[in-house]
Amino acid sequence: MNPVIETILKRKGTKSYKPEQIKDEDLELILSAGIAGPTARNSQNRHFAVVQNKEILQQINDGSLTLQTAPSHNYPLFQAPTAIIVSTPADYPFADQDSAIALENMAIAATALGLGSRYLVSPTRFIEHTTGAPIKEQIGIPQGYRTIAVLIVGYDANPAQEPVERKTEVVTYIR
Repeated sequence: MNPVIETILKRKGTKSYKPEQIKDEDLELILSAGIAGPTARNSQNRHFAVVQNKEILQQINDGSLTLQTAPSHNYPLFQAPTAIIVSTPADYPFADQDSAIALENMAIAATALGLGSRYLVSPTRFIEHTTGAPIKEQIGIPQGYRTIAVLIVGYDANPAQEPVERKTEVVTYIR
């Protein structure tokens, strides 16, 4: 099988991470993959904030917990050592699409490098909330931008976990 297709098919949402930080060269490759993603009208209206500071990650996690309705034992950032927060200008009409492409490229790159990753939206609720404003500024989200989603990345603590089974009855052919 083609190695790119194989990587796409084995990508999974990792739920547990080893505590050690990822290598800088791997992080740079992951970010390059995100930046390489296409954007509507070639606008390239995305910003990537990389957070590896444990205290800030904990603040984002704890702030996210205060706004979620999931059980309190839930850990929104799954103790991943790296979070990549994608943001765009608040009024950009293609924010979700362009950001999703960048995040998927980065998730595939992480998988190709032997790392785990997970696409998250819930932490953006905290970052965009008034209580998250100091964090938003501290992590360098540009003025006038809104956070779209987060990719957490790290070494998978449970590499034997298989990707979830995908529904296959979701295609209609018109030939």
